[in-house]
Amino acid sequence: MIAEIEVIESKFHTIIQGNPRLGYKSFGVPESGPVDPFTAVLANLLLDNDPYAPLLEITQGGFEFLVHKNTYIAISGADLNATLIRGNKSFAIPIGISVKLLDKDRIVFNGSNRGFRCWCAFCGGIDVVPILSSTSTLETSNLGGIFGRRLLKGDVFKVKNDTQPKNKILLPLLNIENKEIVCLRVVKGSQYDKFSKDDVDKFFNNSYIVLSSSNRIGIRLSCADKKIKPVSGFNILSDPSPLGAVQITTDGKPIILLQDRGTVGGYPKIATVIKADLIKVAQLKPYQLVNFKLVSIEDAINEYYNVLKLMKKSILEINVNFIVDYMRLLREYDISYFRYNFKIFNFLLRRD
Repeated sequence: MIAEIEVIESKFHTIIQGNPRLGYKSFGVPESGPVDPFTAVLANLLLDNDPYAPLLEITQGGFEFLVHKNTYIAISGADLNATLIRGNKSFAIPIGISVKLLDKDRIVFNGSNRGFRCWCAFCGGIDVVPILSSTSTLETSNLGGIFGRRLLKGDVFKVKNDTQPKNKILLPLLNIENKEIVCLRVVKGSQYDKFSKDDVDKFFNNSYIVLSSSNRIGIRLSCADKKIKPVSGFNILSDPSPLGAVQITTDGKPIILLQDRGTVGGYPKIATVIKADLIKVAQLKPYQLVNFKLVSIEDAINEYYNVLKLMKKSILEINVNFIVDYMRLLREYDISYFRYNFKIFNFLLRRD
């Protein structure tokens, strides 16, 4: 009775990610895992899964799957306009609740309403074999997931169980910012002091545009104002490349290194994006504008623990009486926060 999932369409980039692959950087193998490890964990927690159970990381949309046998899913991250198609009816799927799927249901991720990446978890997680102690896909080495690559039309995978999860909702405490320019907070990189003061000022005072060649290896950037001379890049002896490092290539273009990066490199690192801001990095889309703000290591650590605290408060277990009371309050008071959850609660009331 365990469900199978058949991929009907995969236009852009959808990939299976799970726990990080730790302990192999000295062999040139990066950790992989979801680009935003915080938000991905929340999708699993909505289904009572292990926090790092394998799930789908869907970039941009253009993905569709067919369900064989009943199961449950939960989505976190960007609103990629997910739609449930059941017979001749269709329903918009809210972000942040568990949704029961029936045999022959189809789920379509049409495209981005807001943000760039979402995570879709299944009951118990996706059933894939760990490689080097991780289920995460690393495309550059064909490790993990299904054949070590992104999902393609015709792929089939199983989920691990069909256990009904508790009624939970995801509160919007880790909201995706929808600003014209995304500010990423950074600490000094390992070669920060090797850059001239003029180049450091240039780096922090200018905005950059996200290039379409960006991927899970790195976010490639170019100076938004073509009239400004780029930061002077140079070569160094290869040294470790941490997650979030901002390296400057010899032609002066910054690259933010992500989960599938090379573990060492010969470009200088002027900064490192703080871990809490990986939530923002995961949602950067082509032609998005970005700038950088220098913070202290103490601030970076504090922000990391703030995110962990918000994660703990984000998942709320509810019952039918709670929902009925909530709906009553919505009718009595015009509060935008209540309106946010109205569709979610309506969906939960008729879920089972």
